[in-house]
Amino acid sequence: MRIPLPLAWLLLIATFGTAALLRQFHDSTPLAPNVSPVVGSALFAAIFLLLLVTARELRRKVPSEGSGIRLVQLTPIMLFLLVEKWVSIFIYPTVFNAIAPRHLDPRFADALFRAFAGVSLIIVCVVIGFVTVPTLRKTWRRARPARWPAAALGLLCVVAGGYFLLGALSAALGGELKLALPENNPLFVWIVGGQSLLAFSEELYYRGLLLWEMLRLAPLLGIHHAAGRRWLALGSTSLLFGLEHLRLGPPWDRSFRELVFVVSLGLLFGILVMVSSNLHYAAGVHAWINWLLLGAAPYFVDSLGRAALPAGTYIGVTLILAFLLTYTVRLWNRRVAYREPLLES
Repeated sequence: MRIPLPLAWLLLIATFGTAALLRQFHDSTPLAPNVSPVVGSALFAAIFLLLLVTARELRRKVPSEGSGIRLVQLTPIMLFLLVEKWVSIFIYPTVFNAIAPRHLDPRFADALFRAFAGVSLIIVCVVIGFVTVPTLRKTWRRARPARWPAAALGLLCVVAGGYFLLGALSAALGGELKLALPENNPLFVWIVGGQSLLAFSEELYYRGLLLWEMLRLAPLLGIHHAAGRRWLALGSTSLLFGLEHLRLGPPWDRSFRELVFVVSLGLLFGILVMVSSNLHYAAGVHAWINWLLLGAAPYFVDSLGRAALPAGTYIGVTLILAFLLTYTVRLWNRRVAYREPLLES
């Protein structure tokens, strides 16, 4: 079954919008009164319908050429968006409440849930990734363990460089700032570990499966220019990333600023992945920013022991250095690749 391109765009926009709204208003999702919410929700019905459409379309022999786009070519991205929401809304809370210790401190419970959600999202990404094997392979090439050492080294250079620059600037201006370490306790360990797992899983989902599936879809949707394909993938996934992390409610100007900030971060993380081809590196920068926002990273204090700089200062320096390092390494690799044939001859 082929559908016109305008209808394909409408289906994509509606699915992205539904995924974002479900994160905000999932409590209002209609439920069947006599069926378990796990299988009685409107969300599950939509997923089941998409699976039926996919199975039917794959069995049919449809010519590869023709106007419009085959519906089966849209179902992978739609399943990515809706299955993840269904699992996170109905499965995560049920399983976590069953395994989490009772009467747990709310701060520990939150940190533990972040770690649980990170591991669960990684599993979900692996499972739903098989819906479209080419996208799964592209994601795996950027997330394979062999890329981790380079990512760790790059993040270490960025973090150390950030503290060096801020410390040197303070000393040059006559400041007497000292570097203080966060309190080392079990909660700190869970925050660091949980945010690390969650950051990697989100990069695997947003800048892995979703980003590369949108890149694959772009030519089928009529966007053939390379830059157009990249910005479609970056823009759609970053906007979704921002909307899903948005906390709606007054004051509305704060909500708008948070949306702009998170969408911008999504764009920057996506560019980092495209330039470096390393999901671990983007995940490391992502996790470090989360630690900074939660006070789980070293920070400068004044002579009275008060925090001397806002978290935004550390984040800004981190992102600048991350991009400088990424583009420097890429230019160096291009120069080496250009010279190799000359040296061989």
